[in-house]
Amino acid sequence: MKTLRFLIASVAAFAASSALGQNASLTSDTPVLAQSGGTLVLRATAEYEGEPGALGWTMVLPGDWSLVLVSGRNVPAIVPEAGSTGPLEFAYTAVPERRAEFSVVVRYPANPTSTQATSTVLLRSGGKLTTLTPAPVQLRGAEGGASRPSRN
Repeated sequence: MKTLRFLIASVAAFAASSALGQNASLTSDTPVLAQSGGTLVLRATAEYEGEPGALGWTMVLPGDWSLVLVSGRNVPAIVPEAGSTGPLEFAYTAVPERRAEFSVVVRYPANPTSTQATSTVLLRSGGKLTTLTPAPVQLRGAEGGASRPSRN
């Protein structure tokens, strides 16, 4: 019985350390959308061990939002064209070692409602495909003019 407990504890510890070695996040430069519409910046970051063979991001935004530009430290080689809407897909042809990060500027229309941006990261390393799901970015529609200036 002690051997079984030790084995279960060892497997759990290994799984926890593997999970800690890979994580991803999606953040926004603001939680409040301007009443007049505008742009906001989403920052995508993935951390992992070593240099995986493949890394791809999918960002799901409201259908009436559009991509303005992609910039940052490690811009993926494959990005949607400016003006693209719907799910935005990004992929690296040469994956950066240990950490990939980039920013996406998106435009949203006037009178926005509260919404969220979600994303999924696919990471292939050592022949194994891992899916990372960052926490959604919660965005509040501005109420009665209490908004930040838009970046038009």
